[in-house]
Amino acid sequence: MAKGAEEEIDRPLTWAESGQSILKLNIRHLWLCGVWPLPGCWLYDAYAIMGLIVGAVNAVESAVSLYFYWGDMEETTLLLTSSVSNGCGTVKMAVFMRNQRQYFAMARRVEMMMSMQDEYTSEDPALDEIQQVAHKRGYRLTLFWTLLMFSQYFVWYPMPFYAHPGERRLPFAQHAWDNNTNQYALSYFLQCAASARGTQLSWSLDLLFVSVMLLVAAQLEILTRRITSLKEESHEGKAAAVGEKSVKGMAANIYDNMYDNLRLCIETHQKLLGFIRYLDDTMSSVVMIQFCVSVLLVCVALFQATYSTDSTAVLRCALYLPMPGSQVFLYCWAAHSVTEQAEAVSLAAYSCSWVGTARRIKQSLRIIISRAQKPLVLTAGHIYPIDREAFVSLVNASYSYYALLGQMSKR
Repeated sequence: MAKGAEEEIDRPLTWAESGQSILKLNIRHLWLCGVWPLPGCWLYDAYAIMGLIVGAVNAVESAVSLYFYWGDMEETTLLLTSSVSNGCGTVKMAVFMRNQRQYFAMARRVEMMMSMQDEYTSEDPALDEIQQVAHKRGYRLTLFWTLLMFSQYFVWYPMPFYAHPGERRLPFAQHAWDNNTNQYALSYFLQCAASARGTQLSWSLDLLFVSVMLLVAAQLEILTRRITSLKEESHEGKAAAVGEKSVKGMAANIYDNMYDNLRLCIETHQKLLGFIRYLDDTMSSVVMIQFCVSVLLVCVALFQATYSTDSTAVLRCALYLPMPGSQVFLYCWAAHSVTEQAEAVSLAAYSCSWVGTARRIKQSLRIIISRAQKPLVLTAGHIYPIDREAFVSLVNASYSYYALLGQMSKR
């Protein structure tokens, strides 16, 4: 790719461009969180800086509170649930800000990827439906989980007023050093603001990557259908087209067209593999952060829901418990879909009408089959594979740490 093209592809999106993007909801959700700038107003930079300050203040406040409550297992685990969740969003923000241009480029590459097979989806309603279903699924998942996470705030934020009427209690970190007497209203607001921003930011990045993986899986499925359809085209469509030509001439014409279509399929496959490698480089560090955080959050939230003597803490943690597990599941489910569709390319190539075709067609098929048989696995930190087995192993790890905490609390 030329230098000018590279500079073009990783430039920030404008507001109008984001509105035309297939990732519109994800991009504007990140914009609302203060991390995806859509050029046009200096106030947005001030808003982003203010969000960083709120996150930093919340981190210091949580650390000091953790110091005062260290040794109290119930207070410590409840504080860890909120502080780690908020901190995860802040760390993800730092990763995003460091690689901002890479994310801008990814958004544009997604649009290019979706346009690669427009010629075929526009002619075949079945292929177009695959693409539309993937888009709608990503959109609905983003909307559903964003609103569900938002609904948690109505449980956590007003709980001190319901559970401890007349007391000066904060929603998350309690100020043991002054018994919540200094700047109570400001502390309450800052904790709520930091929590809302941190959790929404964390979810917005996860849902962005999940949406992209669903679109990639759909493009691989469309490619699989194209390769499989070579069988039908070679025997039926082309035979009708050649009419009364000789059998030899008909075969040559059929195989020429079949080879041309196969060559286009191979080019599409190579471009999709290149995009998947780029996606893995972009999301790998964020996924590793989320996996580590989710294991810890599930562990401490489960501990609170089981051992806490405060019924309101049990309620809050029980309602929050599905959230970190769902973040891991969405990654593993979407990445596994990409892996499955990548493997299906090999079977589609073998299933097409290759018997009796020209040698060059068989050689091309061997190339695509050999490449498609190599497992295509997205990773966390370029170390840990993301698939359904990874989800099970992470759940088991969370339960093991929970059992360890339970043993420690009984001593």
